[in-house]
Amino acid sequence: MVHNLLNKWIDFVRDHIYVVTFMLFTALIGLIFVQYRLIKLEADIQRRQFDREINKVLSDMKDVILDDDEVTEKLLLLLGDKVHPISKRDALEEELILEYKSRTDSILRLNNLGYLDYDFAFYQRIEDTIAFSSAKDGYQPDFQRYAMYPKGVVDEVYGKSNFRYGLLFYNKNLFVAYQISSSLLITFIFVLVLLGSFFSTVLVMKRQKQLSKLKNDFINNLTHELKTPIFASSIIYKIIKDKGHTFSKDELDYHLSILEKENKNLKNKVEKVLELTLLERNDPELEWKHIDMHEIIRGKAEIYKLIIGASGGRLYLHLRAHQTLVWGDLMHLGNILDNILDNAIKYSKDAPIINIETEVKEGAFVLKISDQGIGISKENIDFIFDKFYRVSQGNLHATKGFGLGLSYVKMITELHGGSISLKSKLGKGSQVEIRLPLLNQKVTKSDDTENIIGRR
Repeated sequence: MVHNLLNKWIDFVRDHIYVVTFMLFTALIGLIFVQYRLIKLEADIQRRQFDREINKVLSDMKDVILDDDEVTEKLLLLLGDKVHPISKRDALEEELILEYKSRTDSILRLNNLGYLDYDFAFYQRIEDTIAFSSAKDGYQPDFQRYAMYPKGVVDEVYGKSNFRYGLLFYNKNLFVAYQISSSLLITFIFVLVLLGSFFSTVLVMKRQKQLSKLKNDFINNLTHELKTPIFASSIIYKIIKDKGHTFSKDELDYHLSILEKENKNLKNKVEKVLELTLLERNDPELEWKHIDMHEIIRGKAEIYKLIIGASGGRLYLHLRAHQTLVWGDLMHLGNILDNILDNAIKYSKDAPIINIETEVKEGAFVLKISDQGIGISKENIDFIFDKFYRVSQGNLHATKGFGLGLSYVKMITELHGGSISLKSKLGKGSQVEIRLPLLNQKVTKSDDTENIIGRR
């Protein structure tokens, strides 16, 4: 039962990917909101903790604010506005600001709060006046949040609780940030992990859905592609079986040639499908040996000049590479050329015009194959090397091939330590560039440029 439910859930996810994505996104937003509320709650707790810490600082200040008789006497003079002229008062005020700033700094450091930026003031509790302050611009209400009564001789001279000593902090949120920094860091990391996981999951799900569609298209196209030669072969076989005894030698040879052609066609399609098994293997076995790339290219050119010539096309060779030896697998490197040249022919509207160029660049053998075919749009170029991907031409079966060729070419190129790129413009043609690492050699070859023309 659990297995059935799991299968149903998997089917639901596959068929309703956007609904599941919305559910995941909603859950993610919910988690982030809950975490935000928890961080906000912790910040409120730390603000209350800050108030307790500052009250402790003010409590400690009571023990030192009036502990020096000489300084206290000067303080009483300033509180009572008994220092004249103004220049003398300013000098005394500056002296006491430095003195009480030093005492306050000392107590803040003892409480591990030395990083706080603040000003202090002595002010009257009832009247909205400041006797003196370290702040250039300040108002009495600004210092009321964190304040205490000096008491002692101040109360005796000016009345009980008439003057207060207050602190104004400019960066108390820094205290909160310090206290919750570990929680903020952990939250930030987990949110990044969640967001990364979410978007990765969405991309994977989207990719899987796309891959599933491509595989379905592949199966449909495979059925269509294989059915044609099989059906044609069975018809020809039946004709030969039923009427072969009445055929002349030429008629029999004709029907046998068609049968052979369809069998070869079927064989080629099966070989294309077998490339898929190689693509699925993590460690395909290759027969490594020294390969002369020009030798392979010339061999393939001799074959393709007949195919291209049958439709009035031209194949140009510009073999300029002076170093041509690579370490690779002869069969698979040949298959690379077959796949690219087959595509160049297949996607040419008119007679194919194909150029094969080679050169050595940055220690690599560079092979360029260009055509003047229908080209590829920008939207399709990013996916052209993906397995099963085919450039759509409207009708599914009008889109030729199985979508394996270029993915196979890319895999084989990379297994040889090389790279592949494609440039194309819709309606202008395409160019495939392959780079393979060269063997260390000092062989110099002359520029080899050929024009292979096939005619009907």
